[in-house]
Amino acid sequence: AMSGVAAVSDASGRQLDRLSEAAIRAGQATVFSASEAATAEAELAKAGVSTADILGGALSGSLDLAAAGQIDLGEAATIAAQAMNIFNLSGADVAHVADVLAAGANKSAADVSQLGQALQQGGLLAKQTGLSIEETVGALALFADNALIGSDAGTSLKTMLQRLTPQSGEAEAAMESLGISAYDASGQFVGLDAFAQNLRASLKDLTPEQRNSALATIFGSDAVRAANIVYEAGGRGSRDYTTAVADQGAASRMAGKQMDNLAGDLEQLKGSLETALIQGG
Repeated sequence: AMSGVAAVSDASGRQLDRLSEAAIRAGQATVFSASEAATAEAELAKAGVSTADILGGALSGSLDLAAAGQIDLGEAATIAAQAMNIFNLSGADVAHVADVLAAGANKSAADVSQLGQALQQGGLLAKQTGLSIEETVGALALFADNALIGSDAGTSLKTMLQRLTPQSGEAEAAMESLGISAYDASGQFVGLDAFAQNLRASLKDLTPEQRNSALATIFGSDAVRAANIVYEAGGRGSRDYTTAVADQGAASRMAGKQMDNLAGDLEQLKGSLETALIQGG
């Protein structure tokens, strides 16, 4: 497994020794084996996370995310690293990324894998529009609680954000007449909470028929579900989800609770036995 790390990273011999030691310690202290921890190190390195950042928190963040979300450690490392790259964060921020994703899964109907799928589809445009990772994951958690989950949620978010710039004269006229605007005078996105409140205030006095027609005109069939969810939530609902996912330490707490049982003890025992065999060898 460490040969795999050496093949995809630019780590020196001494750094590889430290990465090997970190993987072995993870095998002793967590429910994951040393080999699994080494695989996670390789996934992080392939995503561009430096050796220093892997050792400084990215590996532990991935371990917590995998345990909290009950997913494969390599998948957790990939999801965390992709989110880091999408939002131009550093490897030192992987632990925070893990907290946001774990909290999003804990406070919604989506799991970590589904949030990762959604970010793959909609995360990049969300970042380009001006959303933070907290706003984006909060929106995806809101969508999940309204039966819009996984890659479908990410695609709907992406299309909705694209439609914030009118795609036709009819859409532009509808937005102008209703007072719907997502950008300020300098062309910066006002934020998802402010936009949700603007959408709510602009459409609340319309009949259901008028509201559905306006949303279909502005957002099109691919994004009308997402727009409806944002409208129903309003500024307060959107803000509640954004606040809920900004939960420092969520991944570590959830990982501890998920593994505080006999199954977790057995997994930790297996990892410790593998570590003992590695050290014996």
